[in-house]
Amino acid sequence: MAMLKDCPNFKVHDDYYTSKKAWENINHLIPKDKIIWEACMLNSHKSKSPEYLTDLGNEVVYDTTYDILKDQPENYDMIITNPPFDTNIKKQIFKRLVELDKPFIIIINTMNTFTKYIRDIFKGNLNDLQIITPDTKILFNKLENGELIKTKPPSFYCIYLCYKMKLTPEQLWL
Repeated sequence: MAMLKDCPNFKVHDDYYTSKKAWENINHLIPKDKIIWEACMLNSHKSKSPEYLTDLGNEVVYDTTYDILKDQPENYDMIITNPPFDTNIKKQIFKRLVELDKPFIIIINTMNTFTKYIRDIFKGNLNDLQIITPDTKILFNKLENGELIKTKPPSFYCIYLCYKMKLTPEQLWL
């Protein structure tokens, strides 16, 4: 992930984590009778995403040794996660999500919705996709020197991409 303010010293920094506020925004849309798999936790020992989701009253399973591309827990009902920003990894994760065919809510950059690869990957399932639009930018925490620090708003907007959630039109605008 990158911030435009960093130009001309542009560096990609991939160690960003989901803030609790990002999950608080949609907590009212998460069915409390479902087991959530926080699926993008591979080697994310500093991520507090499962803790945040649990604090919000959800039952969460996760494993920092699981690679979403090949592993999955035995028992879960839906996926809630923030996949890596890297496009090539994200494409693979999208394909895996279609293969798993479980309801999900994931955070992605809005620009992803304009890509051909989203249409190609979800081709037969486009009617099952919905977008929850937040009322402000989603904030992230940055890992620096082993500590998570709050960041300023990013230079891009994110949305919550949903699959098979069957949300009402009123629920799609936070």
